[in-house]
Formats: sequence, structure tokens, C-alpha cells
Amino acid sequence: MPKIKDLPKVDMPREKLERYGPEKLHDYELLAILFGSGIKGTNVKDI
Repeated sequence: MPKIKDLPKVDMPREKLERYGPEKLHDYELLAILFGSGIKGTNVKDI
């Protein structure tokens, strides 16, 4: 799974949230928005 920072800008969770609303995001994307970032060496999507 690619890191969020490596995704195209339009596919980043915050941008998708603004464009489509929370019901269109996966749970991991909503959690990534809440967490903000991962732990050094661990992608926020893996947490």
C-alpha cells in the first residue's frame, strides 16, 4: 500500500473528504485524517 504522501493530491484523504464527504472514504482514510501522521518508520495507514 503506498504512503499517503506519495498519492496524487486529489487522492489524499483530506482532499477526498472535502470533495466527496466522509461517507465515500474508507475507514483507514478517516483514521489517517484523525491521526495526522504515522510513527517514524510506520505509515499512518498501517497503524
